[in-house]
Amino acid sequence: MRMTSEQRRASIVLSAIHLFAEKGFRGATTRELAAAAGVTEPVLYRHFRTKRDLYTAIIEGSAAGTLSQSSGLAAIAKRGDDREFFTAIAAMVLDRYQGNPELVRLLLYSCLERHELCDLFLDRVFLSYYKVTVAYIRRHIRNRRFRKIDPETATRGFIGMIAYHGLLALLFPGRFGRLKRKLVLDQMVGVFLDGIVA
Repeated sequence: MRMTSEQRRASIVLSAIHLFAEKGFRGATTRELAAAAGVTEPVLYRHFRTKRDLYTAIIEGSAAGTLSQSSGLAAIAKRGDDREFFTAIAAMVLDRYQGNPELVRLLLYSCLERHELCDLFLDRVFLSYYKVTVAYIRRHIRNRRFRKIDPETATRGFIGMIAYHGLLALLFPGRFGRLKRKLVLDQMVGVFLDGIVA
């Protein structure tokens, strides 16, 4: 059965994620991208005028999922349950590493290559839940539930703790991937809250 234009485009994006994750933006040629998708280069160019457009489509597709998760976080933040909120953030971060390791590799390549789209990746995929976390901490500092600390530093510390675990589990699954997810979430959230609750 012949693919629709939207299906073909989605198929190209999916195969491009694999290739960019293996070779980086500079290492993957349009010929290889077309071959990986099972299309010719003219068909690839019909859907994406440049390699940059294809890379941007990957970022935008990932950002759409992150934005929907972030709106769910806003609802949790309103309830004001610290453990629930920070567990939800930690789960999102771990999901990024465990559920989509190729996207993590793609981001690492992008940063190592100092690619111009690295900032777009950060802005569209990661900063949405970062901003929600900063706002949550800032609000609770104002109402004296959390001690007086810099909300951005605290946010980076918390997300960094979870992301570091996710990265180690991705790079060394035999040594760091064996820890139970629930244990990681409970203990890291607990350590963080013990440090900032007034």
